Amino acid sequence: MRKFTDRVILILNVLGAAGMLLAYLAPFINPQKIFFPAIFGLAYPYILMINLLFICYWLIRLKKEIFISLIVILIGWNHLNNTLPLNFKEAKIPESSSADQMLKVLSYNVRGFDVYQWTNDPQAKNEIFSFIEQQKPDILCFQEYYTSNLQGETHQAYKKLLPALSQTAVYYTGNQRNSDGFGIATYSRYPLIKQSRIPFNSTSNAAMYIDILFGSDTIRVFNIHLQSIKFHEDDYAFMDTASLKYSNQQMREIRMIGSRLKKAFTMRAEQAQMIANYIKDSPYPVIAMGDFNDTPQSYAYRQIRKGINDSFRKAGRGFGNTYAGELPSFRIDYIMYSTPFIPYQFKRIKTDYSDHFPISTWLFLPEEIISE
Repeated sequence: MRKFTDRVILILNVLGAAGMLLAYLAPFINPQKIFFPAIFGLAYPYILMINLLFICYWLIRLKKEIFISLIVILIGWNHLNNTLPLNFKEAKIPESSSADQMLKVLSYNVRGFDVYQWTNDPQAKNEIFSFIEQQKPDILCFQEYYTSNLQGETHQAYKKLLPALSQTAVYYTGNQRNSDGFGIATYSRYPLIKQSRIPFNSTSNAAMYIDILFGSDTIRVFNIHLQSIKFHEDDYAFMDTASLKYSNQQMREIRMIGSRLKKAFTMRAEQAQMIANYIKDSPYPVIAMGDFNDTPQSYAYRQIRKGINDSFRKAGRGFGNTYAGELPSFRIDYIMYSTPFIPYQFKRIKTDYSDHFPISTWLFLPEEIISE
């Protein structure tokens, strides 16, 4: 009986290892051309946990099959660091640094400031702004930023709630006049000298950049909100179903979910390539942050990260999940930076005001760079 069990576990182990290898391919294969590796990339944290369970099983059994999953995990060491960085100590900000060398940046998908009352908290919007005020960022990027022409809900009214961040740029996606509704917004403590939209093939997602004057240096800040999956309520209800009966209705639901995933993956790939080109062409140091709606094991993440760095990987700890919605939690919000910045104290801050957690980090600009 034990030999039979071992054989079954071995077959499952081989399948799990194969799934891990397919997940490793996901960042390198454009989902516009081949789609299915992207699904394995999305499932990477769970495939990783399955392979760790296989290692535990073979360790208990004292079998050499332990090396199947162990070797596959070690092959993907770089991918593992994207998901679970091995930063055992929190790096302290240099005591010799001065205020004109440090930037605190914060990114937050605020889900429209709870305009549709998802949280059932009538004070959610005020609590978000109170939270931002307490954090005291120098640069703030909002996604799913929502304003209206009602009293207290205009962009000008929101600016008054964050007086220290007087320089702002907004890009609305829902109308041609670029006024009111949903969009993205960037707030800055430092002078804003340029702003530009990045044209997307989407009516609800957006990206833009601003150039700010930091001391005598110009810094380009990208605010990014990549394509959303746009699951419907019945999709969530189906995914919550405990049993799969393979009925015609369930097969239709599976096809619809797969279709929405494929569309989102392919649109994000195109959007990410566009942003990567903007980042590459930037004449200034870059900070890129926002809601990418994709995991570190994705083609979109790899495209944007080309030539720049992920602050969570360098200065974060733990799993770092940023999505707090109905689906299983993933890290889909990022703060990235180019040289010569050095990141410190990356934080994923748990709040209940949105379906995303805000993230922040300190970026240090070495003095010898500033003086050049």
